[in-house]
Amino acid sequence: MTDHTRKGAAAISTTERQPTPAPIAKGGNPSEGRGRRRASWAPARWAYSFYGVAATGAVIGQTWVALEHLPWPPAVPLAVRVLAVLPFALCLELLAMALAAMADERMRLGERAYGFRTFSAVVAVVAVGIQVVGHWPVLYWSSVFGVLSGSAYALWLLHAAARRRDALRAMGKLADTAPAYGLWRRVRHPIWTARAADLAREGHTDADTGAWRPLGLYESLRAAELMMRDEKRRPAVAHAVEKVVRADQWDMRMAEIAVHTLDLDRLAAELAARVDYQAWADRLAPAITAPVLPPTPQDTDSPAAPNPASTEAAPEQPHQPPTPHDPDTHREAEPDPEPRPDPHDHNDHDEEQDDDQDDDEEFDADNDAALAPDLVPLLPAARAARDELLGEGSTVSRDALAHRLRRNGTAIRNNRVSELLNALRREEASLNAAHSKVPA
Repeated sequence: MTDHTRKGAAAISTTERQPTPAPIAKGGNPSEGRGRRRASWAPARWAYSFYGVAATGAVIGQTWVALEHLPWPPAVPLAVRVLAVLPFALCLELLAMALAAMADERMRLGERAYGFRTFSAVVAVVAVGIQVVGHWPVLYWSSVFGVLSGSAYALWLLHAAARRRDALRAMGKLADTAPAYGLWRRVRHPIWTARAADLAREGHTDADTGAWRPLGLYESLRAAELMMRDEKRRPAVAHAVEKVVRADQWDMRMAEIAVHTLDLDRLAAELAARVDYQAWADRLAPAITAPVLPPTPQDTDSPAAPNPASTEAAPEQPHQPPTPHDPDTHREAEPDPEPRPDPHDHNDHDEEQDDDQDDDEEFDADNDAALAPDLVPLLPAARAARDELLGEGSTVSRDALAHRLRRNGTAIRNNRVSELLNALRREEASLNAAHSKVPA
């Protein structure tokens, strides 16, 4: 609640001039200065005037009913009758307010004062009933005196309740009023608005000056949003921390002791405070950055564009006719014939081994080029796993190959196993094709 709102609330609820709220020192009670109000004009004085008029009219109505319905002897003059009835009429009309004032005093001390409040309400109902029934069937007088009696009592209750709230707020026993969030926001977001209202009434203490002040409308809404978001995220972090703490303990009993002793919420808060968001942003930046495409072969093979500056700077050469073609002097160089291998240098068996070795080397180079760089070191392990499966008579499938690799100590995901399996199948197909070229 802002200072302007505090002044308005003070003007409506009290008639006393109150000092300006003083700043609250660090470590003090923030509620000590909440109820202090700045001096301002109090419209409550109009309430006193109206209450006096309504109470006077109610006493007149009670006296009139007594004069008409009581059996007075003819010898008793009218003035004596009025003086005899007036004290009882005043007592009946003012007793309800007196009981309400006593109840208000006890409620300021923290009591509920149910007895005083019940007794006051019963007396007020009796007084209003006498006014209505005593002036019946004249509807005008019945309604006028009944409304005057009931409104005087209701106004007294409202005024006393407002002053009691101010007194309780000054003592720190009642929270300040929350900002006006609007009906539409309260209907659409009831929980969010309720949390914001609680935070606004709670307020905060300035770290620099040590003065307490309530939160404004948008400050409280933002604070409630952050708190609700943190309440949703922190249990998940605490649950993950619990799993890590349990995993670090080999003894289950020690793990239970550690989990129940440590404040997991506090650990979650400490982790959230130490997060380096700048480093995470740098780490995740490539995910939202457009990739740079490599140049295509057409771009690399195309001739470079001529430089306009060099073209303009070069002197113009005179046109020369082409020289005639002389077949004797300008004969195209024919390629030298390739040397034939000497059949006496190698035997047939060595040639077959060389061909097989060349095919294997060519396939390994192709497979290494086709595979991702991080899968090339895993290719020997995949070949060994494939040979083990074939030796056992099992089918070389993706799941079987992944299970055998993991059993042999190679950790890999299933989608990467598919790439290794395709490489092994291409290797087998290439080997079969290479052997089919060798004559039997």
